[in-house]
Amino acid sequence: MESTQAVNRAKQWQIALFPFNNAATNVYFAFYTYFTYYALLYLTGSVFTSLAGTVVSGGLALAISAFNSLFAPLMRVFDGITDPICGALMDRTKTKFGKFRPFMVIGNALLALSLLLMMVFFRGIPDGLSWLRWVIYIVSYIVYVIGYTAQCACTKAGQTCLTNDPKQRSQFVIWNMIGMIGSIVLINVMAGGVLTNEAICAKGTIQYEADGALRTLRGAAYGIQFYNIMVPFVIILSAIYTTMAVMAIAEKDRPEFWGVTEKPATFKDYAGILKGNKEIRWLVISAGLNKLASTVATSGPVAFLLYGCLMGDYNGLFIPFYALCFIFMGIFFMWGSKTAGQKGQKRGVAQFTCFAFLFYIGVLILLCLYNHDNPATWLSLYSMEGGFHLTINAYTIIFIVLYGCGYGAFNCCDNLTIPMVADCTDYETYRSGNYVPGIMGTVFSLVDKLISSLQTLLLTLFIVFLVPGLNALPAEGTEYMPGMELSAIICFCLLPMAAWLVTIFCMTRYSLSGEKMREVQAVNAVRKAAVQSGMSMEEAMATWQTIDQVPARFVHTVEKDKDEKETFLDRIYAKIFTKTEKIASGAPSSHAIEIPEK
Repeated sequence: MESTQAVNRAKQWQIALFPFNNAATNVYFAFYTYFTYYALLYLTGSVFTSLAGTVVSGGLALAISAFNSLFAPLMRVFDGITDPICGALMDRTKTKFGKFRPFMVIGNALLALSLLLMMVFFRGIPDGLSWLRWVIYIVSYIVYVIGYTAQCACTKAGQTCLTNDPKQRSQFVIWNMIGMIGSIVLINVMAGGVLTNEAICAKGTIQYEADGALRTLRGAAYGIQFYNIMVPFVIILSAIYTTMAVMAIAEKDRPEFWGVTEKPATFKDYAGILKGNKEIRWLVISAGLNKLASTVATSGPVAFLLYGCLMGDYNGLFIPFYALCFIFMGIFFMWGSKTAGQKGQKRGVAQFTCFAFLFYIGVLILLCLYNHDNPATWLSLYSMEGGFHLTINAYTIIFIVLYGCGYGAFNCCDNLTIPMVADCTDYETYRSGNYVPGIMGTVFSLVDKLISSLQTLLLTLFIVFLVPGLNALPAEGTEYMPGMELSAIICFCLLPMAAWLVTIFCMTRYSLSGEKMREVQAVNAVRKAAVQSGMSMEEAMATWQTIDQVPARFVHTVEKDKDEKETFLDRIYAKIFTKTEKIASGAPSSHAIEIPEK
């Protein structure tokens, strides 16, 4: 039997349930659009007229513009302060309830409080106290940011103590996809589908004047009744997911699973981490740019641009394509999880990023072939004229296959970067002796947030400024204009493809392959045992540095199929991505150094 000193494994139900901590925060993230919309109506005094079909002055449009251009960036700066503070507090936390569970529970409670503050407790403030509305909104938003940061950081940091088995870490992508369906998809279906039925929630509109024309504020159909249903639904659903995740990590959220040393890192150590740990730097650059490109490509304005303006059938295309993409995601997530589990997270990200890039070359060619005057180059699934009947064409079938595979591949890469944060944390312990999962997770989140905050700027630059005569981002009802083809090509294809090229480059510099992580885990394990036996951390780090020095009982045994042969993908990967990987030249335990008895 394999020694438990060689690897820390979790039970399968723990691996399945812990990713629902991410689902718990995604519930609020998905509802955030409606949260912001409600707040804007609340701040402008229009919330109680949202069911009356009222025409509001251009002040509402100005309020929305001011919020997007001023307040949101300020909250990003606030994020820049709270993220490292939260990470530092997490690394210093040691309670009877664990290190991570307090942040998960308190973070979720703060998220619930932020929703109740804005949408329930203070909705009755009279118009004469409009200044108080702004104060309450700012406070509730700050509470939201703190709660989201506290709980979200545990998704990345908690994996370090849950398991270090690469096969188990790679399974995160599968269970996280299930959590995504139960959070982001479920909230969008509830809010954008079920509750838009007038039998459930009364509907209305709000219109405002802009550029001399009367425009409808999208989403204004959602009135007070909508929020009376959605707020408790969001809070209860997120609390259930949090409870599931807390149960999953409870057995492992203990000091014996927290790393090599109990000495807390100082702020000086944090500066050394950012300077000396180049692996986390390569990871956050690639993941951050990937996130930015994907948020642009999958944003509402780009969806309206492609499916509505170009193809002329947003309602008939977006939801079916969205559903089909999850089928492809399931296939690629299973494949990606197996690849990463056998050959390391780096291999999974590098391989499937290349796949995404290749599939999107086909998508790019199809969009370049688009002709607004030729229906054969339009996406089409079905028609309701004269009864329901399929109208699918060859262009649509090829697009579905290429886009579905590309979408599945790049979402697989995006999810694999989360367990890679745990790999970087283990590498930091190997490199410096510091166990700092909190700061590693929040540094990753901070860079991710800062880069993705450029979404609106890029959308405005490549859509509004690029299309003559277009004064705002596309929305429901926006008509086709010449020049929109180029905007769709840039936002839907070229930006993601450019980000994937950066990721491929970063992975050629990122050295934490599956074999390197095996060495990292083995060295960390023997050092930890030595420190627990009374050796100083400095002496342990000087004694064991490579896998050939580690006693066999601390080395994770990898069973390989005797009939397994090197594949074409193996040869390509070895030629492109392994130049920076430095593995000990000696065989595991060939120069083993035992822990002294005294």
